[in-house]
Amino acid sequence: MPFARYLGLSLIPVIIAACGNSGYRFEELKAGESTPIPLKFDSLYGTRDGDSVTAEARFSNAADSAQINIRVYLRPPAEFVSGTYRITTEGKTIEGIVECLSLDYQGGQGSVPSLGGRFVLKPDYRVTFPATPIKRR
Repeated sequence: MPFARYLGLSLIPVIIAACGNSGYRFEELKAGESTPIPLKFDSLYGTRDGDSVTAEARFSNAADSAQINIRVYLRPPAEFVSGTYRITTEGKTIEGIVECLSLDYQGGQGSVPSLGGRFVLKPDYRVTFPATPIKRR
């Protein structure tokens, strides 16, 4: 019994570390594998208009950059409506659509809204970012 208790207690930090990875990640998807890309989060701007929110997330690293535009419909729970992206790397620009794997929207009438989640930038990228306060333009 003490071994089982020790084993259970020793797994808690591993589980917390796995669940606690709430940082910003930008990855390239190739042949079923993901490779981190050194694009760092810059900003998240947006506006709320009644029951919809539009937001623009920006990432960059030197001359490389990415812009992700997202529309969310506010209902319980908030619902991803659509998204587009534009990425410039190594002097080449590509554009495409965004699909949402998971959405984290927080904020009510009287508070600053926050947006985050996991998104696939079709067909080659995946972006994960924690709920981040949306700045107004």
